[in-house]
Amino acid sequence: MRLLPAAVTLSLTVALAYYVYIPMPDAIQEPWKLMLLDAGFRATMQLASLKARLGFDNYITSIRQSTAGFDDIMEGLLSPQSGGGVMPGVKVSDITFAGVPVRVYEPPAGGEGHLRRGLMFIHGGGWALGTGKRGSYDTINRMLSDELNTVVVSVEYRLYPEVHFPVPYLDCLAAAKHFLSPEVQARYAIDPERVAVAGDSAGGNLAAAVAQEISSDETMSATFSVQALIYPVLQALDFNTPSYLQNQNIPILYRPLMVHFWLQYLGADLSLLSQALANNHSSLENPNLTPELRARLDWTALLPPKHKRDYKPLIPKKGSQGTWKEVPGLLDVRASPLLAGPEVLAKCPRAYVLTCEYDVLRDEGLMYARRLQDAGVSVTSDHYEDGFHGCFSFITWPMEFDVGKRALRGYLDWLQNNL
Repeated sequence: MRLLPAAVTLSLTVALAYYVYIPMPDAIQEPWKLMLLDAGFRATMQLASLKARLGFDNYITSIRQSTAGFDDIMEGLLSPQSGGGVMPGVKVSDITFAGVPVRVYEPPAGGEGHLRRGLMFIHGGGWALGTGKRGSYDTINRMLSDELNTVVVSVEYRLYPEVHFPVPYLDCLAAAKHFLSPEVQARYAIDPERVAVAGDSAGGNLAAAVAQEISSDETMSATFSVQALIYPVLQALDFNTPSYLQNQNIPILYRPLMVHFWLQYLGADLSLLSQALANNHSSLENPNLTPELRARLDWTALLPPKHKRDYKPLIPKKGSQGTWKEVPGLLDVRASPLLAGPEVLAKCPRAYVLTCEYDVLRDEGLMYARRLQDAGVSVTSDHYEDGFHGCFSFITWPMEFDVGKRALRGYLDWLQNNL
């Protein structure tokens, strides 16, 4: 009988290790930390899925509750040690810009007699999760405001399932126009020639789309001078790029999960996931996908050889076009900024594009940087060979990664020198 507890313990340990372990590329540092982090995310999503099937709560709502609870725990642990990421002197205000909730960070160095930088930040989370008011986003924005003497505006745009595209984009656009207005810039003593828009992942998608629209709007008296895009989501037509295939099983953004986020955002039937993974929505028989449009995301022409490797493009001859006609957002540049024409890109502000080698979104960031450069825009492409999706946010204990700290420093240094 004494062997029974030992046998049970061993069995549970093996089961846990089997659940946690995921093969990782050698270049990724601290692989076990990433595995444990990913196991926590997977467990949270699986529990949320179970609760949704049992009728207890919406899938996304359950994930939000779990992540909010984790944030509460972390804030309690960090507060006695480090002030929970609070930068002394940074003034924080929760207000609205054109009806959109925002959090404003004002640096301790006042604007009396001196104009300051301005930056609008848009958080990621698959257009369904996240908030700029907590966790690493809040920490990063406080740090940026203090270190760069910058007025930072973090946008709390509406999320799925409450809304679909184009509502998050329209929220961010409304907040951006308000932020760029002469009245607001005068109120916060912001130099109109030194205003940036930035975002990560889905927030990078919204930042790129807003930058395009603002730059093309001739009625705007001020525009963004730079854009900083952190592993941005930029297209929904090809889920078989080299990076989508190479990194489909790399935490924390798996290929099916990214496609799932897209279907939610565009208000599409979630049962279309398998069709989207097979690129059936962008088959050759799709009359709306002209050769000109396809060229704008043709990775065989836009990616360097080291990233193309031996992968082959997947363009089905036939698809299920009838079903996809109900998803017009697929070809909308406000949802997929990579589809914008060269005449639009040429008007865009200088850009910083951060990409990670082990990220399904790597190739669209690289392609966007290339297309911006081809249109005459000055671009800094900052690629992390040991990076993975989400690393930019993992900068504090116990989830800090060296690559995350380096990515954050690269972002801050670029803004220091270019904004």
